[in-house]
Amino acid sequence: MGKLYGGVDGGGSGSRFSILDSEGRVVAKSDGECTNQWLVGIDKVLDSVEDMWRRAFQSINQTPTQLEGLGLSLSGVEAAHVKQEILEKMATKYPHVAKRVVPVNDSCGAVFTAFKKGGVVLIAGTGSNCQLVSQSSNGEISLVGCGGWGHLLGDEGGAYSIAHRMVKTVFDDMDCLLPSQHCIKEAQALMWRYFGIGNQMDILRYYYTDFDKSQIASLTKHMAEIAREKGDPLIKSCFAWAGSQYAKQLVGVTQRYRKEQGVDYFGSDEGYIDAVCMGRVFDSWDLIQSGFVEEIKKSSKTLSKVRLFKLTGSGALGAARISNPDIPLDHTSLTELMCEVVEGSVVVGAKNGY
Repeated sequence: MGKLYGGVDGGGSGSRFSILDSEGRVVAKSDGECTNQWLVGIDKVLDSVEDMWRRAFQSINQTPTQLEGLGLSLSGVEAAHVKQEILEKMATKYPHVAKRVVPVNDSCGAVFTAFKKGGVVLIAGTGSNCQLVSQSSNGEISLVGCGGWGHLLGDEGGAYSIAHRMVKTVFDDMDCLLPSQHCIKEAQALMWRYFGIGNQMDILRYYYTDFDKSQIASLTKHMAEIAREKGDPLIKSCFAWAGSQYAKQLVGVTQRYRKEQGVDYFGSDEGYIDAVCMGRVFDSWDLIQSGFVEEIKKSSKTLSKVRLFKLTGSGALGAARISNPDIPLDHTSLTELMCEVVEGSVVVGAKNGY
């Protein structure tokens, strides 16, 4: 089979492992358990990596052999001391897995699956994050971030923030503190049904005594249903607001790149700022797009050409490429174009969006 390279796309709920040859063909793959070192520790993460490596070869009835390179795209490996610990433990406990191991942030796998030269990843699940990932000619990975500080310090555009924005708007209107620009009737009824409450006081235990961020974030799914079925203006405005936050994050991360690197970020060869969108919130892109486009228009001098993509291939492929940047991937077959904005005008977008 020649030289083989592996990649791990790690996650809190599960992980994916792919083995590629030098031509970018997928030779074998497997799935595994949680590889978030914040949740299970580095030792269990590496145990899972070795297990996935072994089972990937078993899936094609081959004896496991040492890989030329292995890219580990995992949560919580930004710090240099964490990367060093991973390298040392792989070298001592699992040297048979790969000759060269490259641990990187969990955003990197998705970015290098989607784009040849790096790009931006926009993440919107329960929380949100935006990172610009680039790779130098010698293969060194660099990351610049904007947001992703949790629900108390940020996470604007994540599912929790969208739901919270609706709840806060309803509360402020009921208190006559800040009247809503839109009727709160549908939003209030949804809140009452979802939480099983009948007044404002009843919701407090969900925000304080029994606080569960994911439970509040899950309200967003029901909001999307109401927005589509009934066209409720207040709920739709919450999704449009989220879109504006993604645009601001794109502007912010490119400006931070300029500040930290001392040069402008030029994006793709065609001059686009390309971003891959990850997370269930982007399933509601038809509700989000209008706010994104309006905010991008305000920044058209900074971001004149923007493309957003949905990943259709595994982030494990990009992780493998990190161990060998020369591995060719057909990026167009691994992504789907969601939105393209040029000089403030939508070239490609959601049918029910802007």
